[in-house]
Amino acid sequence: MIRDTLARLEKAIGELAEINSALDVASIVAITDVRGNITFANSKFCEISKYSIDELLGQNHRIINSGYHSEAFFKDMWKTIAHGEIWRGEIKNKAKDGTFYWMDTTIVPLLKEDGKPYQYVSFRIDITERKQTEETLDTLISTMPDVVVFKDAEGRWLKANRAALELLNLGEETYQGKTALELAELSTDYKGTLLELEEADSPAWQAAETMDSEQEIVHSNGRVQIFSITRVPVFQSDGKRGGMIVIGKDVTEQKQTEEFLRRSDKVALVGQLAAGIAHEIRNPLAAIKWSIQLLQMDGTETEAQSHEQYDMIMSELDRVDGIVGELLLLAKPHEVHYENMKVHQITKMVVTLMQSQARRNHVELEMRLAENLPEIRCEPNQLKQVLVNLIKNAIEAMPTGGKVEVTGDLLTDDRIRLRVKDEGCGIPQEEANRLGEPFFSTKDKGTGLGLMVSHRIIEDHQGRLDITSEVGKGTIVDVILPTATAFETAI
Repeated sequence: MIRDTLARLEKAIGELAEINSALDVASIVAITDVRGNITFANSKFCEISKYSIDELLGQNHRIINSGYHSEAFFKDMWKTIAHGEIWRGEIKNKAKDGTFYWMDTTIVPLLKEDGKPYQYVSFRIDITERKQTEETLDTLISTMPDVVVFKDAEGRWLKANRAALELLNLGEETYQGKTALELAELSTDYKGTLLELEEADSPAWQAAETMDSEQEIVHSNGRVQIFSITRVPVFQSDGKRGGMIVIGKDVTEQKQTEEFLRRSDKVALVGQLAAGIAHEIRNPLAAIKWSIQLLQMDGTETEAQSHEQYDMIMSELDRVDGIVGELLLLAKPHEVHYENMKVHQITKMVVTLMQSQARRNHVELEMRLAENLPEIRCEPNQLKQVLVNLIKNAIEAMPTGGKVEVTGDLLTDDRIRLRVKDEGCGIPQEEANRLGEPFFSTKDKGTGLGLMVSHRIIEDHQGRLDITSEVGKGTIVDVILPTATAFETAI
């Protein structure tokens, strides 16, 4: 009987020794009485605090107080454990040599039969390295010129850097743990902005991916700032929402620069157009003036010559009228009605229309489109105008005849390519790159306005017009357009 008891006792002591060894390796353990005086500390406690066991025993925990935490912090801790409840938190301590270290701490009260604590056991894990990394990150984020906000899954603000707080007039001590709706009551000048920013989080959550957007912020003094906003939704391993990172970059100056350049381009284009108009109209006006002068000379011309001069005047006036018409098409804004159409339908209509001109010029006009091409969203008359212009140019590029191919295929999942290819003489690529500039043309009496209009129409359709040419081989014009689905998504 005694031997069995001794054996069990020895086994229990052995197990306790093993537990103590495990705790020494894994945790920093201390036991204090109800007044906070240390009655036990394991070797790990001595190692990190740099105090010997003799220096620690009988001492209050104030021996390692760093002065970092407020009096209220410790009052809350003591209130919790004095009521017999477990307390958890992070504490910054000070070692004997003056260095600081952080502990992830759990304090467990051991209770008497009446439910009152008689001592406390604390288990601590060294998190100094993690806290140093966090502090470095906090410093980096705090000094960033960009706005940075961390939110939890419910949209409560966990952390915001100085730039964010200053921008939205929020206090350092008042924003944490609050939603945008609650913050809007603290920063009434930016109530609308805060609510708009909160509402814009929803698409990023729904898409479960990083999303970019732009946000205008109007200040109380009327100043407007434009921010490029990036939202990064974070999800837990089980797929539940974890939090949201919001980063805002002030792009006001960039936008102003872009607008200045756009205006500069418009001014340059106006000058270019004015010079081109003057040049293009001066030539027919000179011919008209010369013809009128001839008609005014008494008795010097036959009736046939008079008719010839009259025909020349009318021809040159028609040319001026054509130039003015193309300019009006460029300049005059008009309402556009988009609709879904089959590529085959609209292309066939244009090719059928152009067949007679092709035959007159000994040109074979052929159409080959891939089957089952997706619908496109377009303004039918505008797209017809582009195709007519491109096919007409291709026919005119072959004065002695040849072949024009009109083909269509699916370039990518959301892009369709229509191609007009001729067998003309071609032009150097550097000249091809200039096609579409006003009054640049490779034709004797061309103005270049037709291609300029075509470029604008295709850009309005969210597409692009690519021209490649090779001397002696011909020219290829590709019209790249989004499918109807892609067009609607981009709106």
